[in-house]
Amino acid sequence: MIQRLSVSAAVLLAGLSAAAAQQAPAPAVGHNDQAKDQAKPAQNGAEEPGSRPAAPANTNVFVDGKLAVPGAPTDSQTVPSKVSERNARLDATPIMALPLGLSDEQKHRIADSVAKSDAPVSQISAKPADILPATTPVVEFSADVKADAPVLSDVSFIRTKDKILLVRSPNMVVTGEVSTN
Repeated sequence: MIQRLSVSAAVLLAGLSAAAAQQAPAPAVGHNDQAKDQAKPAQNGAEEPGSRPAAPANTNVFVDGKLAVPGAPTDSQTVPSKVSERNARLDATPIMALPLGLSDEQKHRIADSVAKSDAPVSQISAKPADILPATTPVVEFSADVKADAPVLSDVSFIRTKDKILLVRSPNMVVTGEVSTN
């Protein structure tokens, strides 16, 4: 039994000494001038002046929230509202009041179509993003107007004395207005 313990102890000590030999030596506490010189070759004249590229002056991609790279748009929607007046207005506009994307030509066709129709003039005062009562009478656009502007597929209108209110029929939300002038 003692013989087995001494063999086990010898194997254990051999393993520990091999592990200790594989560890890296601790760095010396003194100054090593040669190592410092190798770390800074540009200061000792080991490299040609100008052989390293100069650091770019401005590496920021964003400045005040705006893209600062060549060819970037100057006032995009990534610019924070506190920097861009346009984005501040868009942030204050309710989503349902955002424009439908109708061209001026399409707006003129809508106004002409409504003027030619026999739609009654309502005395309602509403603005985009307002929700109207479900009992509010609305008039459907003609087929040619809907074909010209597919965005109006589920939109009806209410004619007032100075404008045409565009109303989403399923939920009765005013989504836009077209001037009759």
